Amino acid sequence: MRTLILLGLVVGGLVVAGAIHITQSNGTIQVSIDEQKVKNVAGSVAREGEGILRNAATQGDTQKR
Repeated sequence: MRTLILLGLVVGGLVVAGAIHITQSNGTIQVSIDEQKVKNVAGSVAREGEGILRNAATQGDTQKR
């Protein structure tokens, strides 16, 4: 269940970021993925996550003292 929720959040985030486009016409749904945008978004998310982890580690070290 958690995996489905996480997958939904990831796909929703990519749609909001403009990396995935969904169009509907004449009863047909078309999904297109901009690979370059997906790479850019994934890279920025990874850098942001690394920064958050570094901050957490730094704050953990200062609280132990």
